[in-house]
Amino acid sequence: MKKNIVFYLALILFSFAFQSCEHWEGETVESSYILPTMPDPSYQFKRNGGSSVDYLECSLLRDPIDYIYNSYLKIATIMYPANMDKVQSYYTNGEFGLKPKEELAASSLHQADRTRILKDVEDIFTTTGTLSGLGQSSPGTARNRRAIPGIGGYVGTNIGDVNIAFANDKGLVVAEMFNGMMLGGIYLDKILNVHLNDSLYNDARLRREHENTSLLPGRNYTELEHHWDLAYGYYQYWLPFIQTSGLAVLRESRIKIYNAFALGRLALTEFRYQEVQEHLQFIRAELSKVVAVRTMSLLVGEITLANLDEDINNSLVFLSKGCGSIYSLQFTLQPSGKPYFTYNEVKSYINLLTSGKGLWDKERLLGSETTEGSLKNVAASIGKRYGLTLDDIKHSN
Repeated sequence: MKKNIVFYLALILFSFAFQSCEHWEGETVESSYILPTMPDPSYQFKRNGGSSVDYLECSLLRDPIDYIYNSYLKIATIMYPANMDKVQSYYTNGEFGLKPKEELAASSLHQADRTRILKDVEDIFTTTGTLSGLGQSSPGTARNRRAIPGIGGYVGTNIGDVNIAFANDKGLVVAEMFNGMMLGGIYLDKILNVHLNDSLYNDARLRREHENTSLLPGRNYTELEHHWDLAYGYYQYWLPFIQTSGLAVLRESRIKIYNAFALGRLALTEFRYQEVQEHLQFIRAELSKVVAVRTMSLLVGEITLANLDEDINNSLVFLSKGCGSIYSLQFTLQPSGKPYFTYNEVKSYINLLTSGKGLWDKERLLGSETTEGSLKNVAASIGKRYGLTLDDIKHSN
């Protein structure tokens, strides 16, 4: 039991914090003294005097993805063949043996659609090359073209702006689509469909090795422990959306998901597999809801709509993030273990939003819930799968 002391201590500290902080965000507390904010308990487990938690892999896989986004896609700098080679190298080979292309839609659940998903990423690289002026006699001149309906280019006041973005002819900022693909196709797929795949925790061999404390070579954890910890590690890339949403529908999601991860890991340590499954199912349901809420917020949230109302150019990044988030919905899971949406369904939603004049079509986008291809129409349709309504999306983004 020594290996669980840290967790028990953290849980005790958290219980005190919870008792003293019963009033959550959005509530008014009349008091002459405000108690200091207590930190969340740490996700810590030990064995033989050292940590048995290791999710370094998650950041090592993310680094090349972030590099591609920040250094090439966001600012459209695939201007020469050498730049495209660099992008392809980071995407295909990654770093430290962790290869983004290999990890994209790698779960067995998405093998049927994997070829199409991989092509979608390649299309983004190709489009970014076009926006960058790749193949043109003067790439810089081609890149220095403002986006307008029907013609891709930069979105912003000037080409040198810090917050510059590059949209295709439909107004879709393809760099944000790439981010959505990675968030869903790698991080979410790994959490829900790979490392929290319930078949792992029912596997007789893995259970036996776990109970015999058969550690992975050179490591301080069993294979089952590592799967659970990696799911927690990849979850860190979805956590910021919960922390910043400000929506009542997600008010308790952060701490509930944390507790499910921490208590699930403790149950695994003590071979209580039924409890492991219960926490796994909760994470699956709650995190899927988080993804849906984020998607709806990006489509009909206050910031998106305010920017769309003021200047459609300012809204394109938010709308494109919404399209990227729609793409990630195919990796969310129902309680049955089936995806909430198929590949074809998410592509259909994106095609609806980008049809005709695309994201430039302000009149259609701001149409009523019954207007096909309007933001409300798409958001409401998505929400129905998760039991969410447009009324749940307030004070968002």
